Amino acid sequence: LQRPRLAHDIDYVIVHKLDRLARSREDDVSIVMDIRTAGAQLVSASENIDETPSGMLVHGIMATIAEFYSRNLSVEAKKGMSQKAKVGGTPHLAPIGYRNAPAMVEGREIRTVIIDPERAPHVRWAFETFVTGEWTLSQLTDALEERGLLSLGNRRYPPSPLHRSKVHRMLRNAYYVGIVTYNGAQYPGRHEPLIDLELFEDVQAVLDQRSKGKEKPVKRTHYLK
Repeated sequence: LQRPRLAHDIDYVIVHKLDRLARSREDDVSIVMDIRTAGAQLVSASENIDETPSGMLVHGIMATIAEFYSRNLSVEAKKGMSQKAKVGGTPHLAPIGYRNAPAMVEGREIRTVIIDPERAPHVRWAFETFVTGEWTLSQLTDALEERGLLSLGNRRYPPSPLHRSKVHRMLRNAYYVGIVTYNGAQYPGRHEPLIDLELFEDVQAVLDQRSKGKEKPVKRTHYLK
């Protein structure tokens, strides 16, 4: 059973710095109000804040600076990723069929993208098979699972078969023809393409036809179709 809370059970909430507590002014105000409602006082080990008018002024200034730093850092990070995409780099995790890997360039380590020898053949097969127009996305998804195609996985999630929605996104991803897409803009990538542009465009045409309902694939092959 949870122990009943006593009045003034906690007298102080101590933080190293205010920017470790909250990175937005709104969150800071909400947290401070909750602390005061509980009858406690916020104390910073690195800044001179208290309940006096001058202490509250310093608190407000420091909280505003923390919010500015957080937002500015986000903007600079996005600018860096955008610049990376413009020069052909990959500012995100590589899609299935590729791997993010370290490489040494002029004595320093950089992150690059290489073809995944285990998964790339399955990705090529998926494009080459779907372009025939004789497979549904569900059939292709099941076939890829039977072939043994699994996601890379990570520390939280083990490798697993692809869902139908992920197979659809894979077939729509221009990354496989050497194009990097970031914030709606496309740039020539430095990575090696897995398929040629003609095959990719033909697959897009099949997907577009399916979305408009002009043609329904069948499970059997009609040779005079």
